[in-house]
Amino acid sequence: MDKRVLFVAVLLSGYSFNAKAQQFTPVDESGEVEYEKACKEFQLVPSRSIAMFNDYLDKYPDSRHRNRVESLIATAYFKEGRYKEAIAIFNSCDIDALADNERDEAAYSLATAYLKENDIEKAKVWFTMLKSISGSHYMDAVYNLAYIDYSEKRYDDAAKAFLSLKDNERLGENSSYYLSEIYLLQKRYQNSLSISKELQEKYPNSKLLSDYYRVEGESYYGMNSFVEAATALQKYILSASQPQRAALYEAGVSLYNTGVYSQAASMFSKVATTSDEISQSSYLYMGLSYLQLKERNMARMSFEQAANYNFNTKIKEEALYNYALLIHETSYSPFAESVTVFERFLNEFPDSEYSDRVNDYLVEVYMNTKSYVAALASINKIKSPGKAIMEAKQKILFSLGTQEFANSDFEKALSYFNQSLSLGNYAESVRLNATYWKGETLYRLERYDQATEEYKRYINSAKDRAGEEYRLALYNLGYCYFKQKNYSQAKGWFEKYASLPKDNALMLADAYNRIGDCNFYSREFAVAATNYSKAKAADSSLADYSLYQEAFVKGLQRDYNGKIVTLNTLLSDYPQSQYIDDAIYEQGRAFVQMEQNNKAIERYNILLQKFPQSAMARKAASEIGLLYYQDDKYPQAIDAYKKVIKEYPGSEEAGLAQRDLKSIYIDLNKVDEYAAFASTLNNGVAFNANERDSLTYAAAEKVYMKGAVDEARRSFINYLQSFPQGAFALDANYYVGLIDFNQKNYKEALSSLDKVLQFPSNKFSENAMLLSATMAFDGGDYQKSLTLYSNLINKTASADKLQRAQIGMLRSAAKLNRSSDIIMAADKLLASAKLSPELSNEARYYRSKAYIQSRELNKALPDLKLLANDTRNVYGAEAKFQLAQIYFEQGNKSAAEKELLNYIEVSTPHVYWLARSFVLLSDIYMQTGRNVEAKQYLLSLKQNYNENQEINSMIESRLSKL
Repeated sequence: MDKRVLFVAVLLSGYSFNAKAQQFTPVDESGEVEYEKACKEFQLVPSRSIAMFNDYLDKYPDSRHRNRVESLIATAYFKEGRYKEAIAIFNSCDIDALADNERDEAAYSLATAYLKENDIEKAKVWFTMLKSISGSHYMDAVYNLAYIDYSEKRYDDAAKAFLSLKDNERLGENSSYYLSEIYLLQKRYQNSLSISKELQEKYPNSKLLSDYYRVEGESYYGMNSFVEAATALQKYILSASQPQRAALYEAGVSLYNTGVYSQAASMFSKVATTSDEISQSSYLYMGLSYLQLKERNMARMSFEQAANYNFNTKIKEEALYNYALLIHETSYSPFAESVTVFERFLNEFPDSEYSDRVNDYLVEVYMNTKSYVAALASINKIKSPGKAIMEAKQKILFSLGTQEFANSDFEKALSYFNQSLSLGNYAESVRLNATYWKGETLYRLERYDQATEEYKRYINSAKDRAGEEYRLALYNLGYCYFKQKNYSQAKGWFEKYASLPKDNALMLADAYNRIGDCNFYSREFAVAATNYSKAKAADSSLADYSLYQEAFVKGLQRDYNGKIVTLNTLLSDYPQSQYIDDAIYEQGRAFVQMEQNNKAIERYNILLQKFPQSAMARKAASEIGLLYYQDDKYPQAIDAYKKVIKEYPGSEEAGLAQRDLKSIYIDLNKVDEYAAFASTLNNGVAFNANERDSLTYAAAEKVYMKGAVDEARRSFINYLQSFPQGAFALDANYYVGLIDFNQKNYKEALSSLDKVLQFPSNKFSENAMLLSATMAFDGGDYQKSLTLYSNLINKTASADKLQRAQIGMLRSAAKLNRSSDIIMAADKLLASAKLSPELSNEARYYRSKAYIQSRELNKALPDLKLLANDTRNVYGAEAKFQLAQIYFEQGNKSAAEKELLNYIEVSTPHVYWLARSFVLLSDIYMQTGRNVEAKQYLLSLKQNYNENQEINSMIESRLSKL
């Protein structure tokens, strides 16, 4: 019997059929109420009926309504969007056994669920069945089958079906929309345009309105009607919640082709969000748009991004060529791009129509680049370089030399200058400059005889006799001879410098002082005095030295009153001069020469009071004792000599004082008193050395003077073992310490030098302090080095030791991160009249960092500005960044941006700070709403710099925000 007939018969009989028992049983009417209640709930809220139907089936598993209940449960799941559950339950029941209308509804729901779950083949089967048997869902089946054809790109079949539904009241709008999409895909632009406009007019409030605008815009785009395309696509973008990337791209192209470049660039920036060909093309168009807007930096970075994709070779070639041109035209090369980009182009596109032009540009780059290392590496790859390339190579090697010179790496600088000179005379001006700077480098390395030859070679070849380098060569040549104590030659070169037209008052004053010194050493005192006077007139900043020397000359000429008056001028006009203690001492000497001992003693006592640690103070104290002794003022002499012995133990003056004190006590017949005093001297030196003591030390010293240091060390150790308190114990300990220091046996050296430093006013104490401070600093004991350098500053009268101590104090304080000590040390160092540019940079660097640490930002600015003028050295490289950072922190973002863009233009070999500058620039742009530029700079940095994980993290954290 037919199932349906049987099913109807069962319903009419009031019995249910038990499949297992193969018999009819009376229907249990008790479940009908629950069934009807669940059905009503299904009509109201289908989702709530699911539990009720399941409870019903649990109670009445053999219910005659089971098949219908299961289909209703499946339908409820479908309505909830739970398509997998719906499909499973539909497949467990017999849809054919349902009433026709319920059967069609269930079949439609099942087909649609399959479509939603992307099971196209099964959806197609059910929709095909519906199309053949269903009346109510015939049109739906046709529509969905058309949609399946559309999704599977059977556009002709889909178009026929959609066209048949075009006038359907319920499905006509969607069918027309898909028809317009098909025509668009088939490039039947007039058809797609016509339908999209018809839809806009017919359905002005449609949810699909934005898509109608899109189809209209894309149709116009396909017909190259860019004005209309731009208008329609912009309407689409404004109305769509999530515009399609393809439409955004087409809007950008349309805007570009209609000359609206700023909007085009903005549109392309929204498209270039992923790694694909659309992004590559967008970046190319973005670059072209920025070129039209004359925003060359943004154009360059856009072309760079397009050139880094490989999706479309032609786009890549065009982008890379434009990128290379912009780098060349803007002199942009923070990470050596000016060289590498042209090399890259020739390697990737050797047969390009642009190849010849790129080759020509590359030669220009070699001549003008600041990326010296990359350029040199590039040139070295060329097998047969021509004259132009060799000229560029000579210039690059010279530039590398000046770069290393700026970083105080003089050995490297010398190597590059030698390499540049070894190439010959491809570029005469470069060869000449390399000769001069080679001389400068050798001078810094204290190889004065070699420096002399280079300076002379430069002077003999120089064509510009009025230029700065010619003047400096004369001046420095004078110093080369002066350092070698060849005063007659030194004087001649300084006089040649002084005879030139005046351009630098400070250097001229210094030259006159040196001429005066040369006169002094040749005992031409009157001429020396004249030159010291010329130095004073040239520049008063060095006049303290001139006055001191002038006074000294007057003393030699027995003009003692004149000497005193001149020194008084020094004392009153230059109270901070390093020659103050010397001046007071020399005034005392002048009074001695005039036999005015009381006045001499008065001056010496002033010296002792103001500068107790000075070497001049030791001499003055000894002189006071001697003057009292000569005037037979024995009690005063005894007190003075005892003071020298106690306050300056181990010094030469203490030794002389003890000798004279002994003579006074003998004259007074108070030998026992002397013996008692001598016994109180703790760790003193037995100044009356016996003969064996003296001979043993003299033998060891003689070996040392011959240069046999190992044998000398053994001899000095033997002396110390034999005479631990000998007259020369201090001398022996110093020489042992010096030998160990030179041999890098620092532990032993420190032990010996510490013994020397127990007597802080001996003749070796200053050298011992310097050596011990050096070892302490190198060993990481910065507190000890700071203390020793500070003591040496207060003690030494040597200009050279003073400067070395000031530098050491500065570096020690910097290591200890003590801002106040750093600033004080830097101030003292920078107050020096003659300070090398390298040391000046270092002092300013540490001082600016100290001010930044103490948050005195405005005080840091002057030093940073000066340092930032030369980014070749590490101090200038960091200073340029710190300057922008301060502007940024102070809220002056425009000044910070200007500084950073200038930094990128001038570049630096110290690329870490340049990378930090890119990051800071992106921060500025993010804070000012210029996200596109921020992203571009970050991407450019990411692609060109990967040497530091810290920078990589900075890049990624900011890109994630963008």
